[in-house]
Amino acid sequence: MFFAATAGELARLAGAWSAGGPDAAAAGVRLAYVDAGDLDPAQLLELDTLVTGHDPVTVREALLTPAREIGGGAALVSGALAQGTEEQVVLTVRTALYRQLGRSPQEARLRELAARWAARSWGVDWDEPRYLELLRGLAMLSELVTRECRGMYVRFDV
Repeated sequence: MFFAATAGELARLAGAWSAGGPDAAAAGVRLAYVDAGDLDPAQLLELDTLVTGHDPVTVREALLTPAREIGGGAALVSGALAQGTEEQVVLTVRTALYRQLGRSPQEARLRELAARWAARSWGVDWDEPRYLELLRGLAMLSELVTRECRGMYVRFDV
């Protein structure tokens, strides 16, 4: 799930999620979000490098280094994603990614990105229409994040 939050809202959400409840209303947060379904961190990395053109190693480090484990509050080390742990993790979506998505809400641009993302993501049970649907939602969420001066985050169950 991709969502928009301020730092204070993120802390309240983390507390609510660690208590076992996924309900943002219980944490007092009006949550603007886009359902990411079974998107995994590797697909987020692909999207980021595709949209921004940044080096995959740099993007991976930027995504995983500040990861927050929902619950104990401990930092999640990069290797934990590969170890098959079953935890809830929140990653910060890089500003470069959501700004690029917010600038390109034109349908033709989103279709092109979806086609390129699908071509790069072999072995994944996603197809071009599904990527396009997610990109449309992320473009709208990006505009909201920019307008309301919030951060964009993605929550994974890993």
